[in-house]
Amino acid sequence: MILKELEKNGRKNLFNLVDKTSLVNITKYAIYGTHFNIEGTLDFIKISGIKVENVDLLVKDLDGNEQNIKAEFNYSDDGLSFSTFGEINEGIDLENLSENSYYILLKVSYSNSDIKYFSLVNSTEYNNITYYTITKNEFNNKIDIGFEKYNDISYMSLEVKGGEKLPENVYDIALDAGHGGRDKGATSGDYKEAEIVLDYCLKLKTELENMGLKVFLSRDGTEDSKEDTTLTMYDENGRINLLNGSYAKLILSIHINENKYSKSNGGVEVYAPNDCDLGFAKEIANNIVEKANTSFSQNTAYKEEEGVYVKNFRNADIVATESRAKRNGYEPYHVTTSTPYIYVIRETGGISTNAFVDGRNKSFGTNKYYNSNVGIETYQIELGYMAIENDLQNILNNPQGYIDGIIESIKNHYKIGL
Repeated sequence: MILKELEKNGRKNLFNLVDKTSLVNITKYAIYGTHFNIEGTLDFIKISGIKVENVDLLVKDLDGNEQNIKAEFNYSDDGLSFSTFGEINEGIDLENLSENSYYILLKVSYSNSDIKYFSLVNSTEYNNITYYTITKNEFNNKIDIGFEKYNDISYMSLEVKGGEKLPENVYDIALDAGHGGRDKGATSGDYKEAEIVLDYCLKLKTELENMGLKVFLSRDGTEDSKEDTTLTMYDENGRINLLNGSYAKLILSIHINENKYSKSNGGVEVYAPNDCDLGFAKEIANNIVEKANTSFSQNTAYKEEEGVYVKNFRNADIVATESRAKRNGYEPYHVTTSTPYIYVIRETGGISTNAFVDGRNKSFGTNKYYNSNVGIETYQIELGYMAIENDLQNILNNPQGYIDGIIESIKNHYKIGL
């Protein structure tokens, strides 16, 4: 379809410039949240004295408009490898693509000022992806992502069609109220984390729906009070599979920190995925502090900046994971110090966040989406500390402040109503 339109508009010149002597083998491509990234390899002959200066994904529409997405790259006599996954929530912003047809090629710039374009071949196990943008003014864009071919030139295509409605099983945002069932979470007297954060999520859902968004809840309080949700999270209808099955663009998992805390003041902590731009996490933390009249946590473990944390597996965690696997007779998961530790963050991002619960550990079920190339951008928000009286009272008596901070962040980040 794209090339027919290009010929009609006399815009196929760029395809005439494609170097047919080498092909780009796409080894990974994935959506994380609202962004799309690619990595792959290119076999080419290295020319003595000429260096590769830049590698970009060229994204061009039928009107001739283009954007260049910079890739990290390495090259040697054996060829070139590249990736735009440096920050998984950056790359091609699917929300900002206007209704049009787009094609993607690899653009390589050399030190002698030469520029070459290369075609993209799908060398992965994955097929086409359909993505729906966040609802605005009651409608969505539908984006079909796939591979096409024209005169032996392979390329990736993005077809953006406006005026669509979300399918029944697709949501804009998912809210995950921590714990639930038999797991009460942190407690203080008669107050239970699971009950407080559920109330927060129900209020958040109402406000987000008033903004025109379609919202999914991982639990609504009707779960069996005897269910051990720490063991059922990977069941067919467990929290992780339900959240992944929402096909949302964003998950916010709401919690209150545990009681083991030696500081005199508590405060907000927003946990973010590894290898991502932390701007949105910082915005959430800042807005909660301002709107709820609270503070940033004094906790320094895993801290990246004020209020923002990235918790990955540490070496001791990896050793414990391997020991557990050996003790229970299954092959250890591939876990590194770049693997997110918080399961709701890791297991809802698919291959972008190295999700790994594939059923080999028989103590749990299986994350059906662990190997998905469509992941949901997920943050865990710790509103404060149950053990800190000022935190607890503010959380109990000022829920609207916390909710306003979260709502303001979502509005600004996704440009809703602006």
